[in-house]
Amino acid sequence: MSPTTLPAGPEHGHVTFLGAGPGDPGLLTLRAVEALANADVLVAEHEVLDVVRTHARAGVAVVHTDPDPSSNPVPGTGTPQLTVVDGKSATVGVPVVRDAAHLVMEAARSGRRVVRAVTGDPGLDTDAAAEMLACAAAGVPFEVVPGIASAVGVPAYAGVPLRDAEGTDVRFVDARTASGRCWTEVGASDGTVVVSTTLDAVAAAAGELVSAGRKPDTPMTVTVAGTTTRQRTWSATLGTVAQTLKQAKVLPSPDGGRPVIAVVGERSAAAQRDQLSWFESKPLFGWKVLVPRTKEQAASLSDQLRSYGAVPHEVPTIAVEPPRTPQQMERAVKGLVTGRYEWIAFTSVNAVKAVREKFEEYGLDARAFAGIKVAAVGEQTARALIAFGVKPDLVPSGEQSAAGLLEDWPPYDPVFDPIDRV
Repeated sequence: MSPTTLPAGPEHGHVTFLGAGPGDPGLLTLRAVEALANADVLVAEHEVLDVVRTHARAGVAVVHTDPDPSSNPVPGTGTPQLTVVDGKSATVGVPVVRDAAHLVMEAARSGRRVVRAVTGDPGLDTDAAAEMLACAAAGVPFEVVPGIASAVGVPAYAGVPLRDAEGTDVRFVDARTASGRCWTEVGASDGTVVVSTTLDAVAAAAGELVSAGRKPDTPMTVTVAGTTTRQRTWSATLGTVAQTLKQAKVLPSPDGGRPVIAVVGERSAAAQRDQLSWFESKPLFGWKVLVPRTKEQAASLSDQLRSYGAVPHEVPTIAVEPPRTPQQMERAVKGLVTGRYEWIAFTSVNAVKAVREKFEEYGLDARAFAGIKVAAVGEQTARALIAFGVKPDLVPSGEQSAAGLLEDWPPYDPVFDPIDRV
């Protein structure tokens, strides 16, 4: 039995160190989704929450780490529920690793299934490695679910393959911890260099590579917010990157500390990015689109918008409610059962849902439609009827509206009374 499927109990506490990838929730592995769906406690930083929360089970609560223990009780007590714990401390100078490791182990010792989610891959996260050692020292069982490393996933979304047909050598550098020796080694190579840094430190990293021997005209790409709909990529060279970012008006900026992935190399396909940029070239990439549908119906449209690169904002401006006079629906259902109608027209999925719920209330099913012709406005309404067990006799061939329905209405059938329309 998998550790994440064990029942909660003091003897079954367990920690899953999970790689959340570079930012796109769709890049989570199947194993990660399974662990999130079964977790009792989720420990994650702010930037990871939006990624993992998509697949976490209902009832998620966000609890921020606070220096005052009375304001945030240790997770793992009270009614079992999925709790999101922010692993970052609010106190300057207090090590995050110590606080997060304490929360992880306390939750696990109380018998909870704990998921510790980190950006990218846990194997490349120094905090996660320290927390694993802390769990091992404390005898807390744990497992690791790998994730897509940002240094690999972000270039793929930016349209910058890291290797060519000749098998280009690829080096990875974290500019925040790189030493002079590290820069010298990658500078002496003619392969591709993937640099993890921040927006305001990109020019300094480029300078280090030039100082180490790389030519100033070496192609370079810089990507911020990679794999998300906020992604933006600039193409430059080691010698021009500072000017490119300045002209783009992204520096100087209060957001200069944002993480970025820079790719440097003659054969990294950076020069061919115009042909390979598949993500940022989507037709609605970066557009903010308001979705005013009901909460229940917004998901499918939002998913479709995301597939085109848009950023959907769900703001329900309408609501579906039962009729103010229930007798009208009851009279319509009674007339349907007694054969009063020859036609019944459904103009929306909501109408199908309302009738279906009323049928279930009365103990009826699709057989009540026997002998009655059914019309549906729109393919989605038709599919909802088919799922109900009713195949529509008429769907408009042109405009999907009541007007379009009337245009296709058979001339030899009596026109239905609007009051009998659902």
